[in-house]
Amino acid sequence: MPFSPRRRLRRIARGLRAMLPSAAEPDGDAAAGGERRAWEPPFDASAPAPPMSYPITDLAALASRAYLSAAANFHLSFNRASVPGPASALPARRRVLVCHDMEGGYRDDAAPQGGANPDAYALWHWHLVDVFVYFSHYLITLPPPCWTNAAHLHGVKVLGAFITEWDKGAEVCKEMFATEASAQMYAERLTELATVLGFDGWLINIEVKLDIQFIDNLKEFVNHLTKTMHAAVPGSLVIWYDAITVKGDLDWQNKLNEYNKPFFDLCDGLFANYTWKKKDLQDSATVAGDRKYDVYMGIDVFGRNTFGGGQWTTNVALDLLKKVDVSTAIFAPGWVYETKQPPDFENAQNRWWGLVEKSWGVLRRYPKQLPFYTDFDQVGASIGLRTGNLKQW
Repeated sequence: MPFSPRRRLRRIARGLRAMLPSAAEPDGDAAAGGERRAWEPPFDASAPAPPMSYPITDLAALASRAYLSAAANFHLSFNRASVPGPASALPARRRVLVCHDMEGGYRDDAAPQGGANPDAYALWHWHLVDVFVYFSHYLITLPPPCWTNAAHLHGVKVLGAFITEWDKGAEVCKEMFATEASAQMYAERLTELATVLGFDGWLINIEVKLDIQFIDNLKEFVNHLTKTMHAAVPGSLVIWYDAITVKGDLDWQNKLNEYNKPFFDLCDGLFANYTWKKKDLQDSATVAGDRKYDVYMGIDVFGRNTFGGGQWTTNVALDLLKKVDVSTAIFAPGWVYETKQPPDFENAQNRWWGLVEKSWGVLRRYPKQLPFYTDFDQVGASIGLRTGNLKQW
């Protein structure tokens, strides 16, 4: 997965620690400055408190189903989406997947009943998006309901993220994929989370090296997760991230090929790593055959070794993807917000997404049904609810 500034710091810190005797791998955000998040110990999820959205950070919590216990998790009822997702399959055309990775996740959006920051990060160009992934570097990233509800209102599917990385991630995988039964059990736990919380599936990112003995059970995990998601949530998706290969190597391919296609064949799509070259696009389309729209070629908006340079030239990559007629996965469009692009967030956001729209075109149509209601207000400021005028069309 592309390196955010926070993750780059973690990489540097990990390297420095490796030079020291008895080096221990940092957990979570510790290497990024020691920030303690609200759900870290001694957090007690059962205690009444201001409602909060938070990730699942260890495998035991997933296995125990504690998050889904009303007795063990006071916050559960606040984290259920209230707007149902689109039950239809994705259209047979090139698509846009947006992968949210903004300041490590769970910032202002971690308050499911609303926060106090009128300038919080937001997305309002939903007409350009087909799939939205809420991503972080925690083991299991559960989309806050504000994102799920907003996306669903616009007919956009929402995915959570499951990621294993570093030595700790490798140990997690060895436990998960020790047997076929354990692989299936953990897949069912993820399906249950998506079903209860009301989102539409998962991005799976196994970013570790594994012994070949675990690969068959890893494949069964992907297969079982896809099947159980489809059975539980009509229109759901499981997307595989291009990291580990079918040989167990951590080796980003930057395209669909024989080393990651066995996983692609078991799920709904591939998110190809972002350092692809021009030739990789047609290669991927050829390998995918009649599933070429299920190949989402990554673009890192921060511009780290990504084709076209990302940032204000993200459209360079989009132009080429459009020409080859494959889909795209836009990673970290929160770059506009994080880097404080001038003159202000609203204007910079509109300008950046305007480049996307000019390049890619508007492939979705609204309204989805009539009548619909709007007050033409993004409700980004405290005065918004008092000044909006309700209109029916």
